[in-house]
Amino acid sequence: MKKRRGLNRYYRKLHKLNVSDDWIEALSDNESWFNLAHEHFDWLGYGNISWREHKEHLDAIFRNFSIMEKRLKEVKRPIQMFAVVHINDSYEDALYFHSPNPHREYPVNCIKYGCTIGIECNNAPMADYLRNLEKQGYIVLTSPRKSDNYWLGSFIVFKSGVGESLISPSSEEYSL
Repeated sequence: MKKRRGLNRYYRKLHKLNVSDDWIEALSDNESWFNLAHEHFDWLGYGNISWREHKEHLDAIFRNFSIMEKRLKEVKRPIQMFAVVHINDSYEDALYFHSPNPHREYPVNCIKYGCTIGIECNNAPMADYLRNLEKQGYIVLTSPRKSDNYWLGSFIVFKSGVGESLISPSSEEYSL
């Protein structure tokens, strides 16, 4: 196995990473629109090596989610903000922003695409991590197992009251 150097520096930078300034500036521009624009946090795929490393990157995503949650009040237009967490590919985990745009419906309703509310996961550390997020007020959706959906094999995580909801409040599946 190849020795990876500079990991202490890498994780120090990851723990300090704050993407809010750039995103708030972009989201505040009423002339722009966002079609599932997103920010990845594990460009090198280190999170695929072990659960410990995957968790470090998830922590960075949800730390930035929390920062953005407070700052989204500065944006005076409709926005959806959510995280997509992949079970087996940390490289694909990301924080997403979606606004009205000419290419995709707004707001996106994940229930319509077969997502279910709750955690359906055989990976114990991931399930525990997601349950902990639910205790913090996040809503976790499980994507369908068989679908042409891009989010296949993933979880979509958002907070009620932070931007537009990803589920229709009138949906029968909505039971929170």
